[in-house]
Amino acid sequence: MDNKLHILMADYVPLANKGEEAIVRGIEDMLSEGAPVALGLFDNVPRVTQRENLTVFPRNWLFRCEGNTVLSPRGRILRQALLAAQLRCGIYGPLRNLTSGSARYRPLADFFDRAQYVLVGHDGVFGLEACGIVHLAQRHGKRAGILGASTGLGGGRWYKAWLYRRTMAESDFFIVREQHSLESLLQVCPDPAKLRVGPDPAFALRPAPAEAAREVLERYESYRRARQDGRPVIAVTALEKGRVYASFRPDLHGRAKQEAHARYLATILDDLVAKSRAFVLFLPHAVEQDASDLAAARHVCGQMKAMRADAAVLEQDCGPRLLKSLIRECDFLVGERTHALIGAVSVGTPFAALTNRQDTRTHGILGQMCRCAERIVDMDVTGADEAARKVSQGFETRAAQRPVLENVRQELARQIGEMVHTIKGSHRSAAQT
Repeated sequence: MDNKLHILMADYVPLANKGEEAIVRGIEDMLSEGAPVALGLFDNVPRVTQRENLTVFPRNWLFRCEGNTVLSPRGRILRQALLAAQLRCGIYGPLRNLTSGSARYRPLADFFDRAQYVLVGHDGVFGLEACGIVHLAQRHGKRAGILGASTGLGGGRWYKAWLYRRTMAESDFFIVREQHSLESLLQVCPDPAKLRVGPDPAFALRPAPAEAAREVLERYESYRRARQDGRPVIAVTALEKGRVYASFRPDLHGRAKQEAHARYLATILDDLVAKSRAFVLFLPHAVEQDASDLAAARHVCGQMKAMRADAAVLEQDCGPRLLKSLIRECDFLVGERTHALIGAVSVGTPFAALTNRQDTRTHGILGQMCRCAERIVDMDVTGADEAARKVSQGFETRAAQRPVLENVRQELARQIGEMVHTIKGSHRSAAQT
């Protein structure tokens, strides 16, 4: 056996979204203690794929992921109830792929055999399959548990509760990333002392060196000119997918929604350009085929009244470490992407978060845990002009934010240290002995 620390992130991790990879890389930085690390995870790939130290397994080797979007709500509930029954009876077939002697699944079984840690629940993900994975991992002597979940019981208590209780009893740790989820899960937790709130692992992600970010930024003539002219640089993450976008103007759909959303952000950014001579830099936080942030950025640019020299879209696929370093090079962040905002807190870049009242993730992590509730703009109850005023005010007081963010960063570092101690317990991997 090699001397690498093997960590199996037994979740669907869409790596085109850099927030997802930021979590995985943060886990790597948390647990490695300088040892070489091999990370395993699941994504929509046709075959086992190697990417740096990531081994990416086909998602459907472990997860039932087809067909749900075309089912009725009743059909989805029935499918979930059937899955719960299969897991409870130990007959959910795909779990066998973790230990299979079959040649097709041997790479996954080999990785599972080497894994010192089997983790589920990243980025809010915690579902029924995770319950079966933890149960199997414990039977094979793995250090296993839930890290970074942001979920509650929701609907389906009648078929979820038994599995959730068993998972909470069997897991070595159960860490959620905001208070709302903790309060929901306490309803079925047999050991409340085990259930705890901890920082999202992306807070632990180490950014790329400053030189790497500057080398990328200096390729853009408009950025160079803005810096030469002494203009503040405002990073922006815009999106057209997910809970933030879905709750924006729910009365609109399709192109009408897209244009209204772009106008809203353009109003905010035009105000910053006009009042503060700001230069706007759009960052590609997600480059998913069905909803690229590059497309969202272009839509916002198309609605802005500012001149072309006042804004640029960073048109390249950046890894999460580089993105975090880019945010550190900027003076302010206007963000819809939660993990870009997490990156801003981590590197001390002042920010304004754009979301809605239903987004318990952003409010729980940025508002409550990071004590930055006044930096959040709920777009569902705040008009564009009022949002522009609030963001501009936050930008003007950015110097006062920096010491506050430094205090938050230090407190989060302490909490991350406690999380690492909890996750490792008395476990010592072969790479650490």
